Amino acid sequence: MFSDVKSYVNQRITLTKYEIVDSTSNMFASGIFAIIVAAAVLFLILLGSLAAGFLLGDYFNNYGYGFLAVTGIYFLFLVLCLIFRKNLKNLLADIAVESAMNAMTNQDDDEDEE
Repeated sequence: MFSDVKSYVNQRITLTKYEIVDSTSNMFASGIFAIIVAAAVLFLILLGSLAAGFLLGDYFNNYGYGFLAVTGIYFLFLVLCLIFRKNLKNLLADIAVESAMNAMTNQDDDEDEE
């Protein structure tokens, strides 16, 4: 009986280690994926801003005014973010909690299937 209990405890420890490795690897992979997506979005915004600056510059017959207009759009966006920062923080927190709950639910479903 003692050997069965010892075996059970060792198996639970091993299982816990595997669950920690699984959770850590999932968090790491999610973080790397988020970094890759963020970099792609930043490049899109940068190139889109340059294109908009030149396009508006042609429209105004002055590239300086075109880039100033793009800067004004970003400034307006920043002001709106500052005005609605509490709502944005709550929205982002809700998304993070929902994502974590979905991950935990999926992990529980995986355990049930085994």
